[in-house]
Amino acid sequence: MSTSSPTDSKNATDAFDIERQASVSAAAAAVPVAPKSLGAGSALALGAFGTTLTTLSLSLMEWRGVTITNVYVGNFFFIAAFGLVITAQWELSVGNGFAYTVFSAFGLFYAGYGAILTPAFGVAQAYGSDTTQYNNALGFFMILWTVFVFTFLIASLPINLANIAVFFFVDLGFLTVAASYFADADGHAESARALRKTGGASCFVAGMRDNDISLPLELSNNPDLVDPRCDVLKPADGVIRARHLQASSAITTTSGLLFESINRHYLYASSCPVPLCPQRLLIALQNPSRSQLTIIIITTTIIMTQSDVPATDPAVYEAYKTQWASLPDTAEAWLARAREVATVLSKDAAQREQENKSPRAEVALLKHSGLLKLLGPKKYGGGEQPWSVGYKAIREVAKGDGSIGMLLGYHLLWSTTANIVGTPSQADRIHQWIITNNYFVGGAVNPRDSDLTITSDGEDIIFNGAKFFNTGGVVSDLTVLEGVLEGTGEHIFALVETRQAGIKFAHNWNNIGLRLTESGGVKIENVHAPWTDALGWDNVSKRPREEVLGVPFASLLLPTIQLVFSNFYLGIAQGALAFASQYTVSTTRPWPFGGDNKASATDEFYILERYGNFFAHLRAAEALADRAGEEISSLYREHLDNRPGLTARQRGELAEWVASVKVVTTDVGLRVTSGIFEVTGARATAVKVGLDRFWRDIRTHTLHDPVAYKNRELGRYALLDEVPEPSWYT
Repeated sequence: MSTSSPTDSKNATDAFDIERQASVSAAAAAVPVAPKSLGAGSALALGAFGTTLTTLSLSLMEWRGVTITNVYVGNFFFIAAFGLVITAQWELSVGNGFAYTVFSAFGLFYAGYGAILTPAFGVAQAYGSDTTQYNNALGFFMILWTVFVFTFLIASLPINLANIAVFFFVDLGFLTVAASYFADADGHAESARALRKTGGASCFVAGMRDNDISLPLELSNNPDLVDPRCDVLKPADGVIRARHLQASSAITTTSGLLFESINRHYLYASSCPVPLCPQRLLIALQNPSRSQLTIIIITTTIIMTQSDVPATDPAVYEAYKTQWASLPDTAEAWLARAREVATVLSKDAAQREQENKSPRAEVALLKHSGLLKLLGPKKYGGGEQPWSVGYKAIREVAKGDGSIGMLLGYHLLWSTTANIVGTPSQADRIHQWIITNNYFVGGAVNPRDSDLTITSDGEDIIFNGAKFFNTGGVVSDLTVLEGVLEGTGEHIFALVETRQAGIKFAHNWNNIGLRLTESGGVKIENVHAPWTDALGWDNVSKRPREEVLGVPFASLLLPTIQLVFSNFYLGIAQGALAFASQYTVSTTRPWPFGGDNKASATDEFYILERYGNFFAHLRAAEALADRAGEEISSLYREHLDNRPGLTARQRGELAEWVASVKVVTTDVGLRVTSGIFEVTGARATAVKVGLDRFWRDIRTHTLHDPVAYKNRELGRYALLDEVPEPSWYT
C-alpha cells in the first residue's frame, strides 16, 4: 500500500482545481456573445428599479417622518416604468427572455402603483370614506403581485445568489406590505405600521442589492475594462465582476463549492464562481456594505416580532386638526370645545368600546381639540385655565366616552405634577416641553404595587421595577414615573419619554369597563432621567428641597386626582342619563297591561318618576363637584407662589370637600347607570345598544380605593373635627 505526504496531497488537489477551473474558463470562451455594440443595457433597468424601490422603502420605514408616497409618482412613471419597459426590449433583442419578462413586469407594476397614487386617476376617491374596502383592495393588488414575483424567485434559483437575494427580499417586502393593508382594513393600526416598516426594510435590502449589481454592468460598457473575447470584466482589482456565460457546473474544491450559471446573459456580480464556505462568508461580512445589510436584516427581524396590538386609526379624526386649529380663549369656549369632542366620541362610543382597541385615534382627537393644553401657561400656547374649568371639561368629555374622559383627567393631572412637587423652573420647563409638542402624558404610579427602585450613577437617576396598572402609557408621549431612592426611603417623581426600550407594556388591559384607557401593566428596566428632572430635588446635593417637598402644598397631588376621578364618574352618569333619555323617547314602548295604558313610554308614571329622581341627584352631585373644584382652584391661586403659606388644616379641609364628592358621585353614578335599564326596557340590554358600558365604566374605577374609607374620614371630620393625614389616597 503506497502512502503520500500531506504536501503531495495538497499539490494534487490544487492541480485538480486548476484543471477544473481551466475547463470552465474554456467553456466560457467558446460561448458566442451578443454584439458588443449593444452594451450592458441591464444597467439602466436595474438602476431604475433599485432607485425607485429604495426611495419607496424609505417612506415605508418612515425615515425622517415621511409616510406619504405620492412624491414618488415621478419615479414610478418616468424612471421605473419607462426605464424598465424600454430596457426590456433591449434584452429581448439579444434573446434574454427572462430579463425581458422581469423588466416588463416590474415596469408595468410601477406604472399601475403610480396610477393608484395619482389623484387624477381617481382610484382612492372612488372608495370615498370606505377605507376598509380600499385597504382590502390594495391588499389583493399586492398579494397577487407577491405571487407573480415568487415565480421570478423560483426561476432565479439556478441562476445566481444575487438574483435570488433581490427576488427574495422584494417578495418578502410585497408580502408584508400586502399584510399591512389587510391589517389597516381590520383596524389594527399598530400592526399595519409594523408590517409596513418590515416591508420597507425588505425592499431597502432588495434595492441596495440591486444597485450593487448595476455598478459592474455600468463599468462593463467601458472598453478599457472589458475583455471582448468573453465579455468578462477585466479583474483590475483581482475580482471578476460580470460575464456572459453559457455553462452549468458545480465544482467541488478544497475551498468549498463553486457555482456557475446556466443563464447565457448578464448574471452580474454573483455569477462569478462563489465559494460557499465559512471563511468566505466571514470575509463577506467584513465588507462594509454587507455589514449594513446584516444590520437591516436584524432590525427587520426585531420589527416582525413586535406584539400585535390593535389600535384605532388616528386618520379618522384628521379633519378636526384644521377645524380646531385655534384654541378657545374663555372658560365657556373651552367647555364648548369639550362638548364638541364628546359629541364626536358619542357617535360610535359603544362600537369602539366593544372592539377594545388601543385609543390612538381618540388621543389624536384630544390633541386636535387643544384640551391637552387647557391648564398650561399661555406663554407656551396653553389655555391657562383653573382646575375648576379642567374638572368640568373632564366631565363633558366623559359624557361622550368615559374612557377618554378618564384619559384627559389623568393627563391634566400628570402634566401639572411639577406645579405641585417640582420647583418653579422645573414646572416651567416641563410645561414648555409638553405644550409646544402637544404631548399626551401617561403615568406609571400605582401605590398599591411595590415602589419602583431608584439608583443613581451620579448624573442620572435610574428607575427599575414594575406596575400592575398604568394609565394611558401605551398611547402616551411622556410617562410619569415615581419610585424610592435606594437607601433613603425618599420618593422621586420624574417625566420620561415613553418610547424607549426600558419601558415595556404588557398590553393586558381587558377589564369589564374603561376599556379604552390602556391601564394594563408595565415593566420599567433601567430607565434614566437626569437629576435635574427629579422633581423637587436638588441636583447637586441629591436631596429633596424642603421648601418644595417638606410643606403641605406638596400633598395636594392626591386630592387633585381624587377630584378628577369623581368628575369623570359624574360625567359618565350624566352621559348615561342622556343616552337613556334618547332611547326611551325613540324606542321604549309603554306597558300595555297596567290597567291605565299610555300611548307613549314618556307618559308612563314610573318612567317619569325615575328620570326625575335621577336628574335631581345628578344635579346635586354636579353642584357639589363644582363647589369642590372652586375650593381647590382657590388654594392653587393663593398658594402656588407661596407654598409654605398653605397649612395642614387647610389642606385637610379641602380633602374632605373632595371626599364628599367621591362618596356622592360613587353612589349616584352606580345608581343611575344601573337604574336606566328600568326606564329603557328589555330591548335596551342588547349588546349593540351599548347601554351597559356606563355602569361597567363606573363600577371598574370606583373600586380604585374603597369609598367606605371616605365615609369614615367624613365621619371623623363631622363628629370629631379631625382632618385626615395626607396619604396616597387622601
